[in-house]
Amino acid sequence: MSIFLEIADQYALADTAFADAERTAFQADDDAAFDRAAQARQRNDQAYFLYLFTRYEAAVNAAIDTLLRGRADPSASWADRRVWQAWSRLPVRDIPLLSKVEVLTDKGRGDYATSKQYYEGRNAIAHGAIWEAQFFVPDVARTMHHLANRFVTT
Repeated sequence: MSIFLEIADQYALADTAFADAERTAFQADDDAAFDRAAQARQRNDQAYFLYLFTRYEAAVNAAIDTLLRGRADPSASWADRRVWQAWSRLPVRDIPLLSKVEVLTDKGRGDYATSKQYYEGRNAIAHGAIWEAQFFVPDVARTMHHLANRFVTT
């Protein structure tokens, strides 16, 4: 099982607890308790999304490491190795994330667009905002799992 799917399973346990708190407050007609539970559930969703994103970024970095090792052939022409040599001198974490995603996926296709959408959501949350996009953490986990498995590292 991938880390993304493991996180989705962990999320399900936590989300059930928040759903139970919402249900209890609703049945008791306690609006304040319901609002607190709903807010806690939203924060939990945002936290799990961030956690998933950290694992996605780690998968991107690992794929770039693999790609750089495969492209470091000194017998290749300079035109074929110049970008790879420049990137090889940097720590992978210092290369902009979307630049890395762009070389792992086709920028004109859905995988890049989805990665960019998740990156924008990550930035919103990380800088104190609430990511307003509707998302379901298990779906995000499955999508990240599939995205990472489709990275082109050759």
